[in-house]
Amino acid sequence: MAITDILSTAQGGQYFANVAKASGLSTAKAKAAVSKFAPAIAAKIKAKAAADPEAFDALLDTLEEGGDSSDLDDVEAMTGTEARADGADILANLYETQVAAEKALGVSGDSESTVAALSATAVLAALAATNASTLTSDAAKAGSGGGGLIAIIIAAILKGLMQGARRQLAPKRRRRRYTYSTRRRTTRRRSTRPGLDDVFREILTGRK
Repeated sequence: MAITDILSTAQGGQYFANVAKASGLSTAKAKAAVSKFAPAIAAKIKAKAAADPEAFDALLDTLEEGGDSSDLDDVEAMTGTEARADGADILANLYETQVAAEKALGVSGDSESTVAALSATAVLAALAATNASTLTSDAAKAGSGGGGLIAIIIAAILKGLMQGARRQLAPKRRRRRYTYSTRRRTTRRRSTRPGLDDVFREILTGRK
């Protein structure tokens, strides 16, 4: 499924309705905005990774630490205030500033600004989820033991800088935080290395 199809099934099929509540738009307008912003953001992330091999390696390292659809199905994780803050940071790092990001994406008004930020968070969550089965298996073979993290910070793809970190949340909830850092993480050796197109195929083309 492409990114918009993936999101349409999230949260019991209510993802777009929940984005609408968070942004103040109608469900139809929220879906239209996400359908516009999310593919563009995904393509931008891929371009950043393609431009810097270290960025791609760092992205793989982060994804190997685990991921599933749990965040996509959690309303607060994907549409709450932290999700919006994470998304704003993602956009600022991808496009240099949030203002530049919104101009490039064609954002109009505060409501669409909220949707753009939430779309950025959703793209990285979907990217982690769609690659989980492929990448975590190789991490397990390498003995990386990435399971059970309180959260994983998906850090900068800008110039290939990504870093995993832990953050404490409510005991019954584990949430990834999707954001950026300017510090380089050490990449691990892997027995297999998927291609960039393979990693992004499902969210950009809908093909597994």
